[in-house]
Amino acid sequence: MVTINFPSERRECSILLQPNNSMSWRQNLLLLGLIATLSLAIAIGFYLAGAKVILPFSILEVTALSAGIYYCAWQRQRKELITFQEHQVTIQKGFYKPLSTYHYHRLWCQLIIREAPHPWKAPSVHIRSHGKELELGSFLNRQDKLILIDRLEKLLSNAYMAW
Repeated sequence: MVTINFPSERRECSILLQPNNSMSWRQNLLLLGLIATLSLAIAIGFYLAGAKVILPFSILEVTALSAGIYYCAWQRQRKELITFQEHQVTIQKGFYKPLSTYHYHRLWCQLIIREAPHPWKAPSVHIRSHGKELELGSFLNRQDKLILIDRLEKLLSNAYMAW
């Protein structure tokens, strides 16, 4: 998801990038609870019928599913904030708070757009200055990346396509 904040009275602009969040944490827990209840109910039924080996594997399955859902929910908290000031471009990357910050001089920034090898995939977007290159929005889908490219091309006049 691309959120653009461009107040007309100032020369600053900020673009917030974050992945699409199709399910909330509560919905994830509800789905996990339903699957765990069904799986454990079946496993307990087999346990009571005499097949004692199924219950530990069912618990292992629910544990692995819980870890996978938690990891996916954590990855959806990823954020990138791109701030354009008069002479500087600042990029902050992190999850709940900025973990890394990159500063570029706005006049020396180049926008590099590399086309995807397949039409279904999204192009990669990089910003480069003084030999340092940084990928932006690696977690965005194709439509969001095209919106990002359109906005960045307007904000950085020296954008070009790299093949």
